[in-house]
Amino acid sequence: MGHSERRFALRDRTRANHEKLDTAIGAFENLAAYRRYVTFLGRFRFAMDRVLNDVVWPRDWSWRPTAVSDSIAQDAKDLGLRVTPTETSDVLFDNQSGLLGAIYVLEGSTLGARVLRSRAAALGMTDGFGARHLAVMTRDMSCWQSFLRQLDDVEDFDIECAAQAANAVFDLALRCVETGGLPSPDFKASAD
Repeated sequence: MGHSERRFALRDRTRANHEKLDTAIGAFENLAAYRRYVTFLGRFRFAMDRVLNDVVWPRDWSWRPTAVSDSIAQDAKDLGLRVTPTETSDVLFDNQSGLLGAIYVLEGSTLGARVLRSRAAALGMTDGFGARHLAVMTRDMSCWQSFLRQLDDVEDFDIECAAQAANAVFDLALRCVETGGLPSPDFKASAD
């Protein structure tokens, strides 16, 4: 595949799962919806960060994905939430293509975070209270560009393997939503 076609090939192969996740999350037009979103995201990203901590990174990669678990934990505490990571993750990365596919989902979420950040601000969430993770995700958009360069530059790239890993990450996110990450609108958060 030629330069930058990989991003769009991944987008095409993950579109259905991406749309399902966007629909499941919905918009957070009030504080209760935002709290459900933070709960979901915490369950999902804590699991993914745990997996990424065990990755043996290719030696020639100087770049790493944006970690947000710590800032989500602080946001959850601000909101009086107790976020429990999902217990299992079957997302494994045993080659560069799979790793790139998974990171495509995680780093791609930084693009949508800009919109979410403005919605959170309308609810009174700030970079120092309740929306730290969105500030971290949107702080340096050069990370997305660095990821795209890595995606384009890796040799022996297998688009099908990358798409399978990306879809596995979307599936994990959907399971986090379905297993309590986004509880019903009458959700009462646990206090710490």
